[in-house]
Amino acid sequence: MNRVAHSLDISADAVVLHIACGAEFRCRRQKVMGQQVELPTNANGHDPSGAVASLSLAGIRLLKPLPAEERAELEKRCAYRRFATGQTVLENDRIGIGVFFMISGAARVVHYVADHQEITIAAVVPGDTLGEISAIDSLGRAATVIADEPCVIAELPKEDFHALIVRNGAVALALLQRWAGIIRALDEKISYLSTGSPDQRVYSELIRLARQERPEGGRWMIRELPSHHELAVWAQTSREVVASAIAELVRRGLAERRTRTLFINDYRALKDLIASVGGKSPSAPAAAAEPAQRAV
Repeated sequence: MNRVAHSLDISADAVVLHIACGAEFRCRRQKVMGQQVELPTNANGHDPSGAVASLSLAGIRLLKPLPAEERAELEKRCAYRRFATGQTVLENDRIGIGVFFMISGAARVVHYVADHQEITIAAVVPGDTLGEISAIDSLGRAATVIADEPCVIAELPKEDFHALIVRNGAVALALLQRWAGIIRALDEKISYLSTGSPDQRVYSELIRLARQERPEGGRWMIRELPSHHELAVWAQTSREVVASAIAELVRRGLAERRTRTLFINDYRALKDLIASVGGKSPSAPAAAAEPAQRAV
């Protein structure tokens, strides 16, 4: 009993309460980390203690058009999995058998380039949907997804996903609108990325984030410098490139780092670095300021 309660973050007291009530329970099977776990429910299929409320699909944006009753039916069709930090959620080119809904946690979508260098291309947050392309065309996953923190994910079999979008036009439209947004954002991003080197893209993001130290003028600064990982997501490069680019600015005396703050000593020289090798204007597209969405 305690082992089941621990694996689902259900308190032992809640399980004891089920037993003490003396009601007739039947068990609904769910998968957590690939293991079948018995979840107590009453004769109506509900969990009186609320122990499995965290496994709801209510927060999934793609499913918002669904009535609560239909969403509850989908919840019964899902297998629920937990992924530890660093664990691979989806693997590029591997044939998928379902669509994943991110219930909690955070992950990143990555590609690997020469020498197995990892490039982060998008962030995954609760409410996101993963694997819909593979579920539709039955080909391999379009990218790899890695958990950045412990995640809980619901997996809906692709046959159920197909049936959902066939019978529910609102969900199908929401899916198309999501893809349209991704395509537009990627078009802008590709256009921008094609005109500059990784270092230029990092410097462009620093210019975008910089503000003058005082309203009346003075040097420029980034009071809360994003992490190397966050900058790498925007610039579509690696954390190592970001670290090297910032270190080069410090070495040249163009910038200095004080804890989380980056001071830009020569704003004009930094802009010239971007333009000196044919880079685009340092004012990046607004849509690129946030990690891109990605359909996988």
